[in-house]
Amino acid sequence: MRILVFLFVAQVTLMFQAQTTIALDTSLQRIILQQHNIERALLKIPALSWNNEIAAYAEEWALKLATDDAGIVHRDTHLYGENISWIGGLDDLKVDVLDGVSLWNEEKQYFKYKPIGDGWAKSGHYTQVIWKKTTEVGCGCALSESGNFFLVCNYNPHGNIVGEKPY
Repeated sequence: MRILVFLFVAQVTLMFQAQTTIALDTSLQRIILQQHNIERALLKIPALSWNNEIAAYAEEWALKLATDDAGIVHRDTHLYGENISWIGGLDDLKVDVLDGVSLWNEEKQYFKYKPIGDGWAKSGHYTQVIWKKTTEVGCGCALSESGNFFLVCNYNPHGNIVGEKPY
């Protein structure tokens, strides 16, 4: 895994001069998927599978966010569930694509098992990761000219349905 992180940092270093998508090869896809599925396995929820079409959709939005470079903005349309991580000011370029997924999984500390409703915003990324009816995920990432890193993951079918429990 350390080799993958090194290769990712090297790739980001080469592309730092302009906003650009960051290709997620099959190894990085597998690792992102694993980070999602570890949380799901702890709850005995079926594992997600990777969907390349959804990943292309996520990558398109990550590039838009990097181009606009105005922070986290969700799509107006809700074709899929969506988690976005933004890591700002990467002067040293030491970013691991998994930092984005880790931020969502850290919301577990705020999660209370109850139907989605009031107060769910603090754990909404986490509940999307563990949403039992979700079966597929695809992710994309991009780096802005100013060094902001965006990771977007989209989920099919979407979760966080008001009035329903995650599992």
